[in-house]
Amino acid sequence: MACMPSRGLGSSAAAVVAGILLGNEVGQLHLTKERMFDYCLMVERHPDNVAAALFGSFVGTFMKTLSPADTARSEIPLSEVLPEISAGGIDTGELPIHKPPLNIGSYHQFRFNTDIKSVVVIPDFKLDTSEARKRLPQSYSREDTVFNAQRCSLLPVLLGEDPPNAAKISEAMRDRLHQQYRADLIPDFNKVLQSVTYDAYPGLLGVSLSGAGPSILALAMSNFETIAQAIIAILAEAKEVHYDWQVLELAPEGATVEDCE
Repeated sequence: MACMPSRGLGSSAAAVVAGILLGNEVGQLHLTKERMFDYCLMVERHPDNVAAALFGSFVGTFMKTLSPADTARSEIPLSEVLPEISAGGIDTGELPIHKPPLNIGSYHQFRFNTDIKSVVVIPDFKLDTSEARKRLPQSYSREDTVFNAQRCSLLPVLLGEDPPNAAKISEAMRDRLHQQYRADLIPDFNKVLQSVTYDAYPGLLGVSLSGAGPSILALAMSNFETIAQAIIAILAEAKEVHYDWQVLELAPEGATVEDCE
């Protein structure tokens, strides 16, 4: 699947990972994926999508607190990537890119029921993450924070069970920290949440925004087209644009380089 930008599909993280892998191959740096993770995180400071793209599978992540100096770094300055070429073309032998700190991000690959597929409904309009981020409040209530923390702690375990419990997964996918604030950016998204439910559509486990949106993610075991078309029918009533949908599976090996000739 081509990772379209500004659709809530992790395109920025995928681009960063692709660039780091390419540099590793072309420069023959022989970096491990764990070390490349450090480089990725100095560009994309959100480890969730980066780890998923780099390592694959179903992952949880966190990032360590950087020093003030490293936090202030903006990787990678254009002047260091494309320095002015001297008339003589002298190779100074200096490395233009600063090395990041070691082990600044951690990840864990959870067990995942591979019968669960991701049904992604992708609208033909963009939503910049920066714009969606502006909708978020500066602070949250204790009640909403506890609500999400409880569900986030349970969801990874639920997605590894066989058979999965649709009622529990659907409840664990509920959110109070971002979806309600971004809902008006995807017309009738709340109606999707209310109407496309596990008890109304056999095989469905739960529905949420994909990233910051505007794509919508449904986890399901079967009836993929029925579920996708139900979501599209609701969205199309509110906004007349083309909607694509795809069924996606986990990439257990993550990012790989197949041919660098």
